[in-house]
Amino acid sequence: MYAYKIRIEFTWGHQSRIIGLSKTNPSYYYPPPTTILGAIAEPLAKEYRLGENPENTRLLLSKLSSNLLAIGIKPVNAIPLKYMDLNRILAVRKRKETYPSAKSMKAIEGSFDAPARGKTILSSLDYEPPKLDVLIVFRDKEIIYGGKKLSLSNHILWEIHRIGSKESLVSVIDVEESNNISIEEGITITNYSLPLGEGINILEELGRKWVYEVYIDPYRLDPSKSILDYYLEGIRLRTYMVPVKMSLSEEPSVKISVTKPMAIYSIKFSHGEERIIGVYP
Repeated sequence: MYAYKIRIEFTWGHQSRIIGLSKTNPSYYYPPPTTILGAIAEPLAKEYRLGENPENTRLLLSKLSSNLLAIGIKPVNAIPLKYMDLNRILAVRKRKETYPSAKSMKAIEGSFDAPARGKTILSSLDYEPPKLDVLIVFRDKEIIYGGKKLSLSNHILWEIHRIGSKESLVSVIDVEESNNISIEEGITITNYSLPLGEGINILEELGRKWVYEVYIDPYRLDPSKSILDYYLEGIRLRTYMVPVKMSLSEEPSVKISVTKPMAIYSIKFSHGEERIIGVYP
């Protein structure tokens, strides 16, 4: 097993929404686990020249998710602020013509819209840019894709440059790796986001505040389905508890009891120990 702690600095915030269900859907507090996997998949695909068609993307995401054991987020110095603003969008139906012709101009004129679209500003609590920590545990350091061995390394993680839409620019400012990992059950305290459901019993919230969001379960994604398919079919959706830091002096944490099929991953880094909740291997 290999664990990576990634410190990510945001330019302004992010835009991570449920696609397709509504033109005015709000953004999440933080990028969902599947969005983070997508952010890792992009530099991995570039490194190994895998291409960008949807089938390749879904297959690569499914390979990463089947190798995933745990993933969580915690704020370092930022508070998420959701808002919605008007955005001009243009949708053009695909036609045989390479460029719009006189016949299709009428359709183009009627394809403009300006709906309110959700975004999340990450507002800094100090004078530094807003930062989040992402903690992720993989079963193996390599995945097999199309007969190739793809290596998950610090180099790949340093290349992450956006999380969410193309406007959601980020910079990776630190990556730590560790294979000193123990798997436990029982009672623990964590300050990272965690999934709820079977095997998780919340005992006490030790610091405010925690909010609830519904994400796609990031473990073992089906390569035949798009992200939108899961929401339309209402399958593999899971509620997560997500920490919101209200001040620099306060660290949101929660006391929980964990049993199979979930597990506690206790990871030792050079700076100390981190605990995160994931699936039992």
